[in-house]
Amino acid sequence: MSTKLKNLIFILDNDDIQSFSELITTKIMSGNKNHLVFFNNYIQNELSEKNKVIPVSDRLLMSDLCKMIEKYLVMKKAANAAHFYDMTLMGIYRIHENEKLFNDILHTAQKREKLSLKNADYYAEISEIYFEKWQFDQLKNRFGNTEADDIIMMEEISLISKKLKQTVILAPQSSLISKKINTQFIDYIESYIIEKNYLEYPCISVFYYAIKMLFYPDDLQWFDRFNHILTSYEQHFSVEELKTLYFQAINYCIRKHNLGNKEFSKKLLEYYMTALKKHYLLTNGFLSKNTYRNINTIAIRMGKYEEANKITLDNAKFLRKEEKESAYQFNLANIHYAKHEYDLALNALRIAEFDDHLSNLFAKTLMLKIYYETKETRLLDSHLDAMQVYLTRKKIIGYHKTNYSNIVKYTRKLIRLKPYDQKAKEKLAESIRNEKLLPDRDWLLRQVG
Repeated sequence: MSTKLKNLIFILDNDDIQSFSELITTKIMSGNKNHLVFFNNYIQNELSEKNKVIPVSDRLLMSDLCKMIEKYLVMKKAANAAHFYDMTLMGIYRIHENEKLFNDILHTAQKREKLSLKNADYYAEISEIYFEKWQFDQLKNRFGNTEADDIIMMEEISLISKKLKQTVILAPQSSLISKKINTQFIDYIESYIIEKNYLEYPCISVFYYAIKMLFYPDDLQWFDRFNHILTSYEQHFSVEELKTLYFQAINYCIRKHNLGNKEFSKKLLEYYMTALKKHYLLTNGFLSKNTYRNINTIAIRMGKYEEANKITLDNAKFLRKEEKESAYQFNLANIHYAKHEYDLALNALRIAEFDDHLSNLFAKTLMLKIYYETKETRLLDSHLDAMQVYLTRKKIIGYHKTNYSNIVKYTRKLIRLKPYDQKAKEKLAESIRNEKLLPDRDWLLRQVG
């Protein structure tokens, strides 16, 4: 049985467990010896809890310990949050009107903020420091230099940046499920942002241009401006923010790459390699199998087989254990296919097992190409039927369904194409070029000849 206490203890490391046990009987935790004894016994013997019935008295102790651990986690977080620490002390010293103590912590806070990232949190924290100073100054001289405009401006910069960032984070998911995100507030404040010259602040401009890039993808100026701000001011942002920004850049380049834009294929690989190097693509220390596959595929499509092999080998260690073998084998299959080593590619695909639609569709598409290029017409025909049934029956949403339906459609047209009918070839090639969503456009055009 998995209780709340077990889950809470699971997220504590050994140092936390030691520190917490020392605090149980203190006034701050309000625990007693019974809590301490139960906790120590629980740690030593009862992490599994199995399926036994827990007595009411033990349940009460467990409930108390859960509240204590949660308090401990909050205290630990607060103690390590420098700005929260400074602002709490400033507030206490202001209430007691102790100018020396207030100024000491004020100078410490101001010195620390100068070394901070220049993101939304920075401007919010500076605004809070100035406002705390303003409140203290009011105790001494109500007509002093309040710097009210600076306080308001920095708070505005923070608020606008946070709102823009939130929109950038939510918009891709909104697009995936075909539900337009509400951008009325962004539309409303856009003129204000421009009027106040707030685009001069990278924490606003990078998210503003990201939104423009998302909603006006055909206007390349927005990507150019976004790319300039991101690469010029990367040091202003936290790792989490950079993960979000690189995600947007990569997704934008993927769309352009799928439309056959070679310049964006190059830019896409550059973004991927930078993000890999700086671990921006890792979530909780793991690399997504889809990202792992995508980087390998892009490198292959650009003819960089050795680089694709190195990416595959070097980054397999970041894959989740249960996904590692299949993802690794698929990447190897992709490389073998590109080098026309068809038997090796098919062998690798047979080893790989996928439990998600997207990975299955990638593997099915690779098999489709192999069957076509090796002239296995019967296998290809039945494979296309199976792929179409898969696309019809499975709940595959967004542009992925359109992508793979188009691959099936144009491969069927290739099969029916008469070798010496030049007009039919030209007509098919034109249709392939004009198709909006078609990631394997180049392969199809090569087969048309």
